[in-house]
Amino acid sequence: MAENQDGAEKSEEATSKKKEDARKEGNVAKSMDLSSGVLLVAAVAAMYVYVPYMLDNFENLVEEFFKFNNFTITKESASDLFIFSIQFMAKTALPIFALLFVLAIGINAYQVGFYISTKAIEPKFNKLNFFANFMKTFFNKRKVVELIKSLLKIFVLTAYAWYLVHNEIDTIVRMTDADYRDLMVYLGHLVFDVAIRIAALVLVIGIADYAYQKWQHNEDLKMTKQEIKEEYKQMEGDPIVKNRIRQAQRDAARQRMMEEVPKSDVVITNPTHYAVAIRYDMDVDRAPKVVAKGQRLMALKIKEIARASGVKIVEDPPLARTLYNSVEVDEEIPETLYKTLAQILMTLDKFRKR
Repeated sequence: MAENQDGAEKSEEATSKKKEDARKEGNVAKSMDLSSGVLLVAAVAAMYVYVPYMLDNFENLVEEFFKFNNFTITKESASDLFIFSIQFMAKTALPIFALLFVLAIGINAYQVGFYISTKAIEPKFNKLNFFANFMKTFFNKRKVVELIKSLLKIFVLTAYAWYLVHNEIDTIVRMTDADYRDLMVYLGHLVFDVAIRIAALVLVIGIADYAYQKWQHNEDLKMTKQEIKEEYKQMEGDPIVKNRIRQAQRDAARQRMMEEVPKSDVVITNPTHYAVAIRYDMDVDRAPKVVAKGQRLMALKIKEIARASGVKIVEDPPLARTLYNSVEVDEEIPETLYKTLAQILMTLDKFRKR
């Protein structure tokens, strides 16, 4: 289990904030072997499919070129042929390069997403200290593991390539007496066969390395319980975060309050300053309850909703001020206001039916 510098055990998964901060620093799980494997497989497969077609076209075009020049080779025609060959190869190779470019972007996006970290490319002058960096690298466990992995990959790939070629040595020796065209075709197929097998092995290594890099990245980002507490305190203590939380809570409470206005029985108002919505359900409530209240713009909004919902609006400035100042939302009105409010409710059809 990983430990921090103080020796505390990093047993907790990294928080979303820790992961986002690491991402901003350019610290992400990424495997160069996976990218290399995908690009190598794609390149070999594209060349295997495309090169024969490209060579046939080139042969036909060269033949047409010499026919046009009456099969004579001069200084000018040789120069033209060279330029023509370069242009043809560039044009025919362009689709392969375009494919590899798109794949390179795609495989990197798959691993780390579309994100550019400016901090990762900022110049760090402390890296210019060769001795310090050498000692840091030499005694860094992570760097040693990466070095061992690189040496193992070189050994495995070299051994596998030798194994593939070694099995064909007898055939190669026998092919030396064959027609050179047959020999070139055989060698071409052999090269492509070895290349695609090596590319496939590199891809398998890349997939395994990507899984390892993700695991190692998560292990590196793990936090101690104390670090999580400190981060939570820091976020809670941030005035901006607190204000946002309070604002979100106020907005939610205001929204819930406005949804209760259409369910109220009466809205008591001071024409321009106060509005208090009262609900009294004899089957549920012990006494009339304030379900919404507001001043100025909020009071206008409550009255607007009440009118649209058919809720009775009664102007009683003293009662409106008293209710607003002494009763909170979702609280029952005090007994001292029962008589006054009862007289108002008795005038409503809804209350008379009860």
